[in-house]
Amino acid sequence: MRILYIGKRHFSLFLIPTMLLLSTLYAHNATHIITDKVVVVDAGHGGIDPGANRPGVLEKDINLAVALQLKDVLNQYGAKVVLSRQLDVELSTECDNEKVRGRYHRDLMARVEMVEESDADLFISVHANAVTNAKRHGAEVFYYNKSEKGKALANSIQAELCNVTETSRTAKDADYFVLRRNKIPAVLIEVGYITNMEERQQLQSPEYQRKLAEAIAKGVYTFYQ
Repeated sequence: MRILYIGKRHFSLFLIPTMLLLSTLYAHNATHIITDKVVVVDAGHGGIDPGANRPGVLEKDINLAVALQLKDVLNQYGAKVVLSRQLDVELSTECDNEKVRGRYHRDLMARVEMVEESDADLFISVHANAVTNAKRHGAEVFYYNKSEKGKALANSIQAELCNVTETSRTAKDADYFVLRRNKIPAVLIEVGYITNMEERQQLQSPEYQRKLAEAIAKGVYTFYQ
């Protein structure tokens, strides 16, 4: 009995520091799995382009608020974040391609050029939706159908956002300019519907915006696992 007791004691003394070590290593990996990954976070619209709107609520403001929260969370994961905008401005004047005509297209092209200039690994464009059906709600994630990695990233983020918005959806393919023109995994996220009264109120809440940002960041982390 004495020998068995000593054996258990020795095992316990060995197990405790080992478990602590494994826990520390896991936390390190979870935090640093996307360290030094460069992510362009694009707050859709801005400046003279308000996006979708309802009285007192502009999509461009929600997009920017969520983008800023997302930058903070991704930074905590160890990623480097490049914001397409940090203020309420349009980006058409930032476009270097003189062949692109029209303010709207120059604005979109400027967002794509940021990816090339920053040598980014991922592109995430944040938007809010609006439809005639006032009951429709929840986040939706889109990817370009010729990008398998974009699809994987979109599905990863969509799964996490469904937990926040209490919906059941899979990511969808779309032919949006900022997805089609990107050579890296790119997604466009509609974080919710401002045409749904309840969700419109949530989308204006910093606490809810943080939940959305955390879900998107977790989706990015899962994509790299």
